[in-house]
Amino acid sequence: MKKIMTIIVCALILIFGVFVVNNQYEEYKKGKVVEALKSKKVDINAVKAGNDFKDLMPLKSTLVDKKIVAMGEATHGTKEFFQMKHRMLEFLVEEMGYNVFGIEACMSNCMAVNDYVLYGKGDAEKVVRGMGFWTWDTKEVVDMVKWMREYNKNHDKKVKFYGFDMQSSYVASTKVTEYLKKVDPVYESQIDTVLGKFRSPNVFDNKDVQLPGDKVKEIINMMEKNKNDYINKSSKEDYEIFKQNLNIIYQAYDMLHGKQSDAEMENKRDKYMAENVKWILDFEGQDAKIMLWAHNTHVDKQEDNLNNEDYNVKRMGANLYDMYKDKLYVIGFQFNEGSAIAVDKTSKPNALKKCTLKAANKESAPYILSKVSPLFFIDFKTAEENKYIKDFISSSQSCRDFGADFNGDDKSYVNTTLNESYDGLIYIDKTTHSEPNYLIPN
Repeated sequence: MKKIMTIIVCALILIFGVFVVNNQYEEYKKGKVVEALKSKKVDINAVKAGNDFKDLMPLKSTLVDKKIVAMGEATHGTKEFFQMKHRMLEFLVEEMGYNVFGIEACMSNCMAVNDYVLYGKGDAEKVVRGMGFWTWDTKEVVDMVKWMREYNKNHDKKVKFYGFDMQSSYVASTKVTEYLKKVDPVYESQIDTVLGKFRSPNVFDNKDVQLPGDKVKEIINMMEKNKNDYINKSSKEDYEIFKQNLNIIYQAYDMLHGKQSDAEMENKRDKYMAENVKWILDFEGQDAKIMLWAHNTHVDKQEDNLNNEDYNVKRMGANLYDMYKDKLYVIGFQFNEGSAIAVDKTSKPNALKKCTLKAANKESAPYILSKVSPLFFIDFKTAEENKYIKDFISSSQSCRDFGADFNGDDKSYVNTTLNESYDGLIYIDKTTHSEPNYLIPN
C-alpha cells in the first residue's frame, strides 16, 4: 500500500513539475514576443486627425504599391477606431494619392453623402444619418465627412464617398424609378409595380412575403438590351450608376428574402460587398485607389465557419484577395480595455447601450500586445522575420472581436490566426465609446 502511495505521490509531483515548466516556458515565449514586437512596431503618436503625418511615414513603404487598404475594427462602436481610420484616410489621400473611400453601408444610401462631399449638397449630419446604420451615425464619422468636403473644396483631384453594402433596397428602387422616368417613361410605368415592392425600408422584415426577385433579373437583362439608347438619353456614367442600383436591389433580395441560414446570408453578403468594391474601382478608372472601412470580420482574408462546420463563409477580404492579390492590404484592429456602443444582449430588453470591457484576459493576444506599447502599428511581413513573432501571429490567438451585438465581456473574443486574417494590425490600449448623434442609455 505504501509503495502504491509513493508511486502516486511521485506521479503527482512529476505532473506538477511538468505543468510548472510548461507554464514557465509559455511565459518565457510571451516575453520574447513582447520584446520582439517592441523592436518591430511603428509607434503612432495620436489617433485623432489633424496631427501631422510624421509618425505614419514608415507606412509609406508598406503601402506604396497597394490599390486597396481595407481597415477593420474590433467593435462597431469605438471612438478611437473611427478617429484612427479618419486619420488614415487623410494620410492616404494627402500623402499617397488615394481618391476613393468606401464604407460598410448600403451603396445607394451613400450616394447622398457623395453629393455632399463633392458638391456641398445637403447637411453632413443628415446625409450620414441617411446611410441607415446607427453604427455610423456618430460625431466621428460626421467629422470625417466634413473633412472630405473641405478637402474637395480646395483640390482638383476629388475624394469620393461610396458604400459597398446592400442591406436595403428602398433608396435604390427610388433612384431606378427616377432614372427610367427620364429615359424610358413607358417602360417605367410597366415595371413600377415590381420596383414598388422594394420601395419600403422594411420590405425584408417579413420572411414569408414573396418578392419578385426574378422580375428584377429580367429588368437587369432588359437594361443591357437598351444600353445604347439609355446612354444617348443620359450619359454612360448615369447609366452605369442606374444599372448598379438595380444590382443592389437584386443583391438585397438574394441575401435577405425568405428563410436562409445566417451562414448563407453572410456568404452572399460578403461576396456581394467584394463585387461592389470591384465595381467602384472599375467605375472610377485604372488610377483609382480606395480605403475601405468595415468590421474586422469583413476585411478578414480567412474563411469563417460561423460555428457551422458544414458551411464556410468566404469573407469580403478573402474575395478581394482573389481579385487583387498583393494590391490589397488589410489592417485589423485590437484593443485592451475600454467601452463601446453596442446592442447589449446581456440586458432585458436588449438595447443600444454603452458597454464596458475590462482589461483583456491573460490568455489573449491583446494582453500580450498591451505589454508592447499603448498605440502602434505592426506590419506582419516584416515582423515575422523574428521567429517568436512568426509563431505568435501564425498560430490561433484569442482576439477581441464583436460587432453590433455585445454578449458579455467573456464572449467578446474570437480565435484568429493574425497573419492569415490581416497584413498588419493597429493596437490601441485604452478605448472609449463612439459619440452617437442621438441619446442612448448609459
